[in-house]
Amino acid sequence: MHWSQAAHAGDSLLSPALAAPNEDLTFAQLFSAAPVDCVSVSHGFLDYCHLIQHIQPYYSIPLLVLWVLLLLWLLNDTAEVYFVPPLRYWSARLRLSPCLAGATLVAVGNGAPDLVMTALAPTTLESLHIVICDTVCILCVAGGAVVYLRARAQLETKDPRSMSEVEPLNGSTYVAGAAWLGLALAYLLGLLVSSQINLGAALVMPTMYIGFMVTLSYLDNGAPFEVEPVMGPAPMLPGLAPPKEGGVGETIWWALTMPTYVLRWMLVPPSDFYWDRTRRIFASASPVALLVFALWSSGAGFRWFVTSSWSMAFAVLAIALSTVLLLCSEDGHLPRLYPLTTLLAKVSSVLLLLAIARELTVCFKTVCLFLGVSRFVLESTVVPWGNSLGDLVTAVAMVRQGQSEAAATALFAAPLFNVLVSAGLTLILTTSHGQVIALEDAMGQLKAGAVAIVACVVLLGALNFEKQVGWLGTFSLAGLYLLFMASVVVSELRGSALA
Repeated sequence: MHWSQAAHAGDSLLSPALAAPNEDLTFAQLFSAAPVDCVSVSHGFLDYCHLIQHIQPYYSIPLLVLWVLLLLWLLNDTAEVYFVPPLRYWSARLRLSPCLAGATLVAVGNGAPDLVMTALAPTTLESLHIVICDTVCILCVAGGAVVYLRARAQLETKDPRSMSEVEPLNGSTYVAGAAWLGLALAYLLGLLVSSQINLGAALVMPTMYIGFMVTLSYLDNGAPFEVEPVMGPAPMLPGLAPPKEGGVGETIWWALTMPTYVLRWMLVPPSDFYWDRTRRIFASASPVALLVFALWSSGAGFRWFVTSSWSMAFAVLAIALSTVLLLCSEDGHLPRLYPLTTLLAKVSSVLLLLAIARELTVCFKTVCLFLGVSRFVLESTVVPWGNSLGDLVTAVAMVRQGQSEAAATALFAAPLFNVLVSAGLTLILTTSHGQVIALEDAMGQLKAGAVAIVACVVLLGALNFEKQVGWLGTFSLAGLYLLFMASVVVSELRGSALA
């Protein structure tokens, strides 16, 4: 298999109407006088292909840079304001410890994009390549961010040599996660070396994840989440009230970003244990808004919506739930359906993070296609960046809110979920009819898997010896990922030379 024929797996996550096979487009072709058919280039909320074609590059590129910065802010803010609160609520309600919450709710939520990506990849080898590159990105980038925030917090303490004022980490849990991840990667590399995968070999992978969960529950002795009771009147939801103190710049920024908060609160009902008129209105609008958002993001048209019995049933259920929340609840008292609203918040926040990350990925991919970057490079770098953005921003948000233990556990549990569950289910579906998968020319995947194992060891050492290594852990992870990307470029150049 030639790497220039790599799959467009990332495009399959777009709506069916927009997902189309991409052709290898060079910079000269796209910027030539002859018009280019942008239908072959997938787009998200914006049609970046037409944007670059119809606007001079001197203007389109700066606009895309500003758009990317806005999406990055939106992704980070959504994780911190909308994703973390329902996570804390359900962790407290289910009596989960921080590490178990990181290994279950966080890992499954962040692993949803990877599960879809690997399931829709056109070939098994390419789906495994995406999973392995995602693992490298999560361990190096998200792990490096957590190590950096922990090291900075250590320096900000009164005694820099002490971590007494920084939340301690339960070493046994993330060590177990790292051990299971190393075992999973070694098993996957063994399958690649064998060049053949049958149903029995595929069934081992989700079984290993069950073993990881059993091990984690046995080792974890942390106290469950405790939520402090709310006191006083309900505060205004973040982003809706103008800043009381601040300059003109902060007021302008609030005016520009306030519509995004309104739209997101309509999708993600509040989960902060308060209940006033504002929260009641947004929570009552969220079922219908979530249904519309799900239909829009899936690419289902209006005709399908009115002719599908399932969609009509969900519409009736959403309208009924919205009516009950609006008319049958009182301000100042949490309604009986409040757990359901927080569950909706968890689902909708994951979908929202996925949509924003997907938009970023499509934007990056379109620009790379305009510059003539091959799909092998895209699937090794840009696609994992989009899949791992959710892991990065949620890890940073949890550390900032004092949930470092959950973040550290999720750093190993999230890629473990991708390797054993996402890739495992894909292999099970492929081999379910007795088919044996033959893998050829898997040297690129083997090299990436070796890098993933090294990154797992480096991250484990950075977390386990954070007092001693400090910033060195972040620099080591960053350097390892830069070396990985350099090897991708070198492999691409060699392939082009041979072609």
